[in-house]
Amino acid sequence: MKSAKYICFFSFLFLVNDCMAQVCQGSLGDPVVNITFGQGPNPGSPLSAATTSYLYVTTSCPNDGMYTVVNSTSGCFGNSWHTVSQDHTGNPQGYFMLVNASYQPGDFYLDTIHGLCGNTTYEFAAWVINVLKPSACNGSGIRPNLTFSIETLNGTVLESLNSGDIPALDVPVWKQYALSFKTQPGQSDIVVRLRDNAPGGCGNDIAVDDITFRACGPQVSASVLGESSNEVNICVDNKKTYTLKASISAGYSSPSYQWQVSTDSVNWTDIAGATTTSYQRLPAGVGNYYYRIAVAEAGNISSTKCRIVSNTLTFHEYGKLMTSATSNSPACEGTTLTLNATGGSSYQWQGPNNFSAGGVPANINNVSLLAAGKYYVTVTSDAGCVQKDSVVVAVQPKPAAHRNQRR
Repeated sequence: MKSAKYICFFSFLFLVNDCMAQVCQGSLGDPVVNITFGQGPNPGSPLSAATTSYLYVTTSCPNDGMYTVVNSTSGCFGNSWHTVSQDHTGNPQGYFMLVNASYQPGDFYLDTIHGLCGNTTYEFAAWVINVLKPSACNGSGIRPNLTFSIETLNGTVLESLNSGDIPALDVPVWKQYALSFKTQPGQSDIVVRLRDNAPGGCGNDIAVDDITFRACGPQVSASVLGESSNEVNICVDNKKTYTLKASISAGYSSPSYQWQVSTDSVNWTDIAGATTTSYQRLPAGVGNYYYRIAVAEAGNISSTKCRIVSNTLTFHEYGKLMTSATSNSPACEGTTLTLNATGGSSYQWQGPNNFSAGGVPANINNVSLLAAGKYYVTVTSDAGCVQKDSVVVAVQPKPAAHRNQRR
């Protein structure tokens, strides 16, 4: 991040000491905390878990020292605020926290996060918009200036990040602010504090969304041995075993591994016994399958809250092509014979009289009697799956002309 005090190469063992408010430079795990504020019609409910000294209101244009939870805001204060029509994820029903800063600088969001792993590095992140238009307040609106702070329950600051002055933009753009911090041994609970350092007045108006905590660790990557892509197409007749490989940079003193599979790339299941850096993938049947490897320090791999995960490997398994081969048979000698096929993206024909052609339709002009017989078509799909089909063609001779003779 531009606002980080130091830019340093990722080293897990020294991340917190050497990188001040630095975004995670390695791999991340799934969000162990994901504060989305929910979704639904306006307005949303007031904050329940988090605390704030701000007053909750149901209007989508809160005044100074007030906040609301909404999925959109528009027309506020003589259109001096941007219209924000959806949350950070693009969900038009997704809520975000809309804050009009108090006149006095102070905390506007305070929450206790439970269930983290001790002695583990995490990335905290939040998405923010300055909702004030640049032209508002005679072009001199107060800029929000936020401090994101991660603390122990007794108030010791583990890490903090200052956003600097957040400028007003011509169009509303969500920007992510992130920092990495390390929990203490045995520590499972932390406090997250969001403070606005600027005074209220004309300006200093923000939207906040998607506050996440994710495990952060060394760089881990997965690949398919012998494949140039992380996306593999497989046909029903392909019985090949694929080797999935993972590599991890230095950082964990004693890493443990767990391969996972998913059919939707959202919900993941641990594969029993797949606990090394390689995995032999067997044919699984028609469908889409997603694979990745999770990594953690030994002793922490059983907890999803301690793991980091690799990139995703995708396998598409296709069934037998449903093909059809047809013609305009019977064709009359000297006319055009037309061969057609469906079910694929490319077609190759072979037939009597040394016939060979590609594509559909395949035409034989001025067809002769020698063209009668069986035609074979090789149908190939975009995924490279192949199926053969055939059609039998008849060619009728031209009718013979006879002269009437007088006796």
